[in-house]
Amino acid sequence: MSKKIEQQQNHAQPSKSEGRRRIRIAFDLDGVIIDKPPFIPKKLLEWLFRGPRKDGLHYRFPTTKFEQWIRKLSHFWLFRPPIKKNIEFIKNLAKDPKYELYIVSGRYSFLEKETKKWLEKWKLTGIFKEIFINLKNEQPHLFKERILKKNGIQIFVDDDELISLYLSKKNIGKIFCYSKNQRYSFFSPKIKIIRDLQK
Repeated sequence: MSKKIEQQQNHAQPSKSEGRRRIRIAFDLDGVIIDKPPFIPKKLLEWLFRGPRKDGLHYRFPTTKFEQWIRKLSHFWLFRPPIKKNIEFIKNLAKDPKYELYIVSGRYSFLEKETKKWLEKWKLTGIFKEIFINLKNEQPHLFKERILKKNGIQIFVDDDELISLYLSKKNIGKIFCYSKNQRYSFFSPKIKIIRDLQK
């Protein structure tokens, strides 16, 4: 890969002039660039990722090898189609020198190999300045908050309404919640196609 998946360390910091010149936009992976696996019920997906909704914003980390294997299988690249209209837009955006693009994904460390494979298959490894996944297995909303702040991200696109709500209160920048089903939200701008970022 031309851009390795990193753990928020040992990467060069852009100069102040570069920071002023380029707008830093970050994208989540699942639900924004990578579609959900077909034929898997929504309730099952929610249980796999959030578990019972008892503690508010909380995401499950699978502790058993069997559950991690199920997660890895569900993230196999053949079962995760691309959201083509978003990828096309991102590739066009990458051609504009005033933008600097990042991926910030809450995927846990055991999905690192699957993530690399998917990005390689769809030839997306060379268009992002940095690709961050959650290698320390933090709560995804806390991981994203930290990475966005540390890297001075000005615009972030996620598909998770709860995470979007959380981040929108953290003085990070513009938080957009992407929705394929065109549901709109009261707490942050909600977009049905990421091309709406340019409006």
